[in-house]
Amino acid sequence: MDHNESSISNGEKTETKSIIGKWLNWLQEAIKRTFSGHSRSTWIWIILFTIIFIVSVVIVILQYQDETWLFSIVVHWFIVPIIDLREWGWVIFILFMGIQGILVPIPSELVLLTSGLIWGLIGGSILGIIGSMVAGILTYYIAVLGGRPMMERFLGQENLDVLDFYIGKYGPAAILLARAFPFMAFDPISYASGFLKIEFKSYCIATLIGSLIRCVFYAWLGSLLIQGGNNVEDIVNDPIAMQAFINAGSSQFNVLLVIIVVILGSAYLFYQFMLMPYLRKKHLEATASNSSIIND
Repeated sequence: MDHNESSISNGEKTETKSIIGKWLNWLQEAIKRTFSGHSRSTWIWIILFTIIFIVSVVIVILQYQDETWLFSIVVHWFIVPIIDLREWGWVIFILFMGIQGILVPIPSELVLLTSGLIWGLIGGSILGIIGSMVAGILTYYIAVLGGRPMMERFLGQENLDVLDFYIGKYGPAAILLARAFPFMAFDPISYASGFLKIEFKSYCIATLIGSLIRCVFYAWLGSLLIQGGNNVEDIVNDPIAMQAFINAGSSQFNVLLVIIVVILGSAYLFYQFMLMPYLRKKHLEATASNSSIIND
């Protein structure tokens, strides 16, 4: 390697370290802002979010140790009780959709698959939409009631002002598109909508329309899991078939989980290093332009 190539390589390394250093400094300052100067009621919500985070981490660790653990829990404590309750099983389904909305590592996509598995395409789609609305409203209000002060400190008032400006213009359309895309995680969008205080009526309409596409898609996939003349009751009542179903379903769940994590991680990097700097720049330009018009 000649001197020029070595200089270029060292320059790239320095630039990379600079970017990482800036991000770490931002994260450190954001954490300091987040956990200082809160009222008692805000601290209650911070504790609640911390508990949710800890439980979520425990779920991830247990799932990592045994890849069938989480899906086995869903089958034994969700699918089987629904089958046993028969016509009242939908009550458990709606309640579980709300619970999984709070415990983020349990993807709503997995629960929506079971709706098609148990009730078929039409019934699964209808219950999936109802359950999605319940989960979406619950997580939205949790974020609205306790998350705004924390987000103001974590993101910083300037960044939050920028997001508020663009969410006011494009928020419902963005929610609708994100909801309709099957592999975009459902619950983080609900929390973000509440943190940013998107208008509730617009949020519900966008969630409903987007969930129509999403829930039909997963109900259809779930309905395909039972083939060959079998039904879900046959599987539940046969221990061998049950274990085979859990093993197969766990593999599909893990693939789905990886896809969701990759999409969320990519979305965060895009937001942090590309979207937010661009939006901040455009917002400053728009503010300056408006100020100039007023002064004239």
